[in-house]
Amino acid sequence: MTTALPARFAQLRLRDLMLLEHLEELGSLTEAAARMHVTQSAITQALQSLEEAFGRSLVARRQRGQRGVSLTPAGAAALMHLRIARHELEAALAAAADPGTLELRIGALPLTLVRPLPDALARLRRRLPQVHVHLSEDTVPNLWRQIEAGEFDAIVCRLPVLSEQQRLPEGVAHRTVGHESLVLVCGRGHPVARRRKPALALLGEYDWVLPPEGSYTRLTIEQMFLRAGLKGPRAAITSMNFHANLRLAAEGSLLAVAPRSAALAVREVLDLVLLPIDWGREDTAVTLIWREASLGNPALVALLECF
Repeated sequence: MTTALPARFAQLRLRDLMLLEHLEELGSLTEAAARMHVTQSAITQALQSLEEAFGRSLVARRQRGQRGVSLTPAGAAALMHLRIARHELEAALAAAADPGTLELRIGALPLTLVRPLPDALARLRRRLPQVHVHLSEDTVPNLWRQIEAGEFDAIVCRLPVLSEQQRLPEGVAHRTVGHESLVLVCGRGHPVARRRKPALALLGEYDWVLPPEGSYTRLTIEQMFLRAGLKGPRAAITSMNFHANLRLAAEGSLLAVAPRSAALAVREVLDLVLLPIDWGREDTAVTLIWREASLGNPALVALLECF
């Protein structure tokens, strides 16, 4: 049974519901009015209607002498769900435009794109040939932010550590679907290739291909050097694409980190050397996370069964 919304919500327009998102990003009524191509008085009136509908203050003006506005705790809490609603509306528009196609939005950590995600998607395609999967790569913190905002139906990565996120978002479920570890590689002609177990200090003297700052793999590498009392390696190239990184390492002058399964798959072709290294407490679990609100999508239900 559908629960009726309070009558005061019936007067709100979609543009009014998006106002909080603009105010959080811009921190200014004036700039929000310019972005939405309306007058500031119209923005003020829309905000007043929004707060009356919610029955509480959603935006706080800063103290005298300070310009701009910020969201109150109630406004921030409301915005989290309004973002989800906006992305669901966008998905509804796409579904209505092509009703014969099932849409599925998936975010993934690059190291999960060797396996098990491609295997699961292959099974999904055999089961639902009409499915259209939107697949995006990103870092762990960004993936979790995006699934909380409703941008993805599911993500495949790993659980965040406390330094990345203090809590799991509401309305998501998860389960472990595999394991993937990291490995350090170099080309056969690299100076450390013939070393049985090169010292960390020696490895730090050479140029590396490193993933972006803040990514799980980058943090793992930096923490490994930090535990040894050493400065982290220098990034000659910053790249999130481990396929490209493996090829760069194969050229002979760079060290690179990649998923073990990916390195093993191309080791012979690229003539790579896998170097023994102690990563410390490495989290190897690959986790499938999905929005429970998206379980009405048959494609998501099928995906869960395909892992």
